[in-house]
Amino acid sequence: MEGIQRILWNNRFFLIAAVLVLFLNIRFDFYYIKTGSMEPELPVGTIVVVDAAQPVSIGDVYGYRSGRNVVIHRIVAVDGEGYTFKGDANPSTDAVKVTEGKLAGKVILKITVLAPVLRWMGIT
Repeated sequence: MEGIQRILWNNRFFLIAAVLVLFLNIRFDFYYIKTGSMEPELPVGTIVVVDAAQPVSIGDVYGYRSGRNVVIHRIVAVDGEGYTFKGDANPSTDAVKVTEGKLAGKVILKITVLAPVLRWMGIT
């Protein structure tokens, strides 16, 4: 029993980190920004954290499912047909109306510090 306690104590930081990552992965979704459609707010290489439980409002940066992808754009209008999205750097709105069932969630956190490093490494 003492051996198990010692192993747990010696690995406490790893165990706490593992539990935290598991919790965050269950509660939130993470996405990687691959295009410049949301620049300058979300440069290529940004990692965003999305929360599906957040309410929807015009002006929010939200994700929606488009086939096998999730598009991260800003909600610019809502009507009876659904939500209209637009990338900040795009000249026009997205071609499709997005229904409630296609919404992935609101961007609640953006991690941009890694973007220049990922670009430098050629990952983007």
